[in-house]
Amino acid sequence: MNSILSNATCKFQIMLNNPDRLVRKKEPVITKLNFTDYRIHRDSLVLVDDKEREIPFQLIDVRAEGDRLLEASIVYLVDMDKLVASYWLYAGEEPAPRTGDFKGIEKLALTQKDGFRRLDTGHYILELCSGTADGTSYGKWGIRYFEAKAEGKNLIKDCSNAIGGFYGPFFTPKNGLINPPEHTTVDCVVEEEGPLYCRYLFKGTVPDGLDENLKGKKFAITWEFFYNTPWFRRKYDVDDFSTTVDGIPVVNKITVGDEFESGQGDRVFTSFACYGGTYYREGDLYANILSEGVHKLLEHADEQNSPNIQRYKESIGEDINKVSWDFFWRLFCVKEGILGAEEIKRHIADIIPESHKQVHRSERNENVKFGKFVDVNAAPEQTIFPMSANKTAELNDRTGYAMVWYTSNVVSRYQIVQRNDSGWVNWGTNGENEHPELPTGSVIYSAYGQFDDWEAEADAMEKNIDSKQGLGQMLK
Repeated sequence: MNSILSNATCKFQIMLNNPDRLVRKKEPVITKLNFTDYRIHRDSLVLVDDKEREIPFQLIDVRAEGDRLLEASIVYLVDMDKLVASYWLYAGEEPAPRTGDFKGIEKLALTQKDGFRRLDTGHYILELCSGTADGTSYGKWGIRYFEAKAEGKNLIKDCSNAIGGFYGPFFTPKNGLINPPEHTTVDCVVEEEGPLYCRYLFKGTVPDGLDENLKGKKFAITWEFFYNTPWFRRKYDVDDFSTTVDGIPVVNKITVGDEFESGQGDRVFTSFACYGGTYYREGDLYANILSEGVHKLLEHADEQNSPNIQRYKESIGEDINKVSWDFFWRLFCVKEGILGAEEIKRHIADIIPESHKQVHRSERNENVKFGKFVDVNAAPEQTIFPMSANKTAELNDRTGYAMVWYTSNVVSRYQIVQRNDSGWVNWGTNGENEHPELPTGSVIYSAYGQFDDWEAEADAMEKNIDSKQGLGQMLK
């Protein structure tokens, strides 16, 4: 027997099932363990694969009595292209000899003033930030630095945006455009942190806006990162709420936005696709309606003798398309104080009925297009609204890199923007007129890389390897 297994008194089969026979590459697997019927030392475990090779693992969510391990979950990576496989977990009453520490995920020096963790996961370098609540895209909480190591490029130029923020129904004109990532900070909690797996919790309270139904709402976002794999996960929990957006009821649905910046004249991604093909409506009539309202207000800025409006007018410049979305809509943000709450409400009283009519009661509603890959920048307002999907991708046709998303719930409508003028790219789980479409409690898998088949990657996210601990066998 291998010396590292010399103290093992029993072994447990770890049964891996891959019924769709998908090709799995470095897929993270988490298996629940229970040893309450055994005397197992928490440092005695050794995991071997189906070729009897020792493989790295990490224990999480441990319940123990002293050194005796009662329950835990084990995290490890699997390469697999067959229907079933058996790994073996050896254990005993004494610690197992160790051959050396496994390096795995590394913590790096922070680069942002609100940086919480900067990680080298093997596949990524990324920095999680707690936010500054300064009302700018440079101070959002979420992932503000994101680089695939093989590519060597940060997808968020100058760390001026973030992956992972959520917006609707809070970021709507009706609520005074409260922007949770920009207007609040989060408490960052380490739940698990090791060489193969890190889990962090972001906790916060959305600042109150104008909508009474949305005041005092707390949220928690669970982030999970794995060693040497393109996969990462997050889950969004928000206090229950019920309100209306665009005149349509919204109950416990949110807009999650992953935003990328590349600078003017460039785009991180050049096309968009839904699994099996994309049904979508194009153009953002709502944006046009809001922009008309902004133009009218700014035309009369000098007459109003308002220093706030005047400063805002000067900051916008001549070409609205060349400024970021968030910056443009600040005019209707109660936190900015450019317009008062009652002024905002008066404008919204006109905007909501008009935008609802133009989007849902016009020819556009029935003008549904289809394409395998959609050139979003060529669409009006560089915006499309894909329909009913839970596996999506944004792709760069020049580099071959793609970001793939799988959501645990089907999203009825997305908003996808790929704007060459400003370099802003957005993946958002909202439909027209900012209507949120992702149920709270949803889990989002994401992966960025050069994939032979992005749909196969999404399939693996949807149907993870199923794993179970089998019956123990005594060795001594």
